Amino acid sequence: MTIDRDIIHDLLPLCQSGLASESSRQLVETWLREHPEARSDARSAGCETGGEGIEAFARARRLQRWQRRLYGFAIGFTVLCLSLEIHFDQGRPESARLLALDHPLPFIPVILAAIACWSGYALLKRRLS
Repeated sequence: MTIDRDIIHDLLPLCQSGLASESSRQLVETWLREHPEARSDARSAGCETGGEGIEAFARARRLQRWQRRLYGFAIGFTVLCLSLEIHFDQGRPESARLLALDHPLPFIPVILAAIACWSGYALLKRRLS
């Protein structure tokens, strides 16, 4: 089966954005290896023969996934640190107290985990910006 140059040029933007399937990406890379004169077109479109554009896109997606996970863990640990003990008297709240104040030692690792997650989230956010 012969693949027309126009088909490859149609697939290059998809390859660049990471929306192309694995088989389409392999087809483009194979075609570019067989036609070295077309590599300059591929580089200008951002889909280079080594797949650097695709790898960069995949790396950014992985970092975004880690950023979302860290955000969730950071919120969870922060909420756990702010856990309240509420006392009621005849159905009305009488007093509220942070559990971390009454039992500080068990909360130290939770606080450190929350700080670590928020720091990791901020670093990934800066890196992805």
